[in-house]
Amino acid sequence: MSDDGIQLSLEQLLQCHRLGGILAARFGGGLRLGQHRSRGKGRGMEFAEVRPYQQGDDVRTIDWRITARTGRTHTKLFREERDRAVYLLLDLSPEMYFGSRGQLKARLACELAAALAWQAQQHGDKVGGLLLVEQSRIRLAPGGNRKDVLMLLNQLLSAYQRGLSRTPLATPLDQGLAQLNLVVRPGSQIQVISDFYRLANEGWHWLRRLNRQHEVRCWQVRDQLELQLQGQGHLAVDNLRQQGMIHASDPQFVRHYQQVGHFRQQQLRLQLRSSCSQLFELDASLTLPSQLRGL
Repeated sequence: MSDDGIQLSLEQLLQCHRLGGILAARFGGGLRLGQHRSRGKGRGMEFAEVRPYQQGDDVRTIDWRITARTGRTHTKLFREERDRAVYLLLDLSPEMYFGSRGQLKARLACELAAALAWQAQQHGDKVGGLLLVEQSRIRLAPGGNRKDVLMLLNQLLSAYQRGLSRTPLATPLDQGLAQLNLVVRPGSQIQVISDFYRLANEGWHWLRRLNRQHEVRCWQVRDQLELQLQGQGHLAVDNLRQQGMIHASDPQFVRHYQQVGHFRQQQLRLQLRSSCSQLFELDASLTLPSQLRGL
């Protein structure tokens, strides 16, 4: 990690290859047949062919469209899927470019996305991404080759650098979740990386809907200053629209700030746990390897 906690390089994202091994140890094997523990969502099968119906075939697999066209009953045949697509939804909104110590939340989020991509590639799974930055949605189709991961990392780095320009307009996380509902096939795994502070009611709807058909893991990246004030005297703050001062020397204000911050986090934690398969919370003031080992 660079000393300033802001700059990010392709070399650092390539080094996240080792973190993929830590994730594999934490979650077990890859997603291929016989290696992953399925939640049973989706068929777990992919279409193979259509043939005339035979006695004993499951009537639920009848292809009614071909049956109506030919006048003879046909049934669909499926084979077990040998891999499953992993989608990364990375929130690079302006609020993610905040860090009171250690590094920016967005920077830690990018390292995590790289580690998850490497984990998928190491086990032969396809990995794709949807990067939300400025007013853009950068979509990368799932691919299982090393070159596909390298392409994703390059796009990831480019998106992060664009976000450093501090453009105040951003693509809402809600829109990213809505788009995933349209493009992700049933049974996929979705990794959502964000602070989730700006997720509106519509976004929670899309997140829960995704979780009904897929395995959704949420990674919340937060900063300690969002929970409690640290430091003495007057602290300068900037929310990209306004600038001001926080009086950290006032005990009553500090206590109220901490109560509000922890209450918001508690409510957000409850919502996330009820809307996804697994929730992991990361602190931008700590290194990613130390936190992954402690999961």
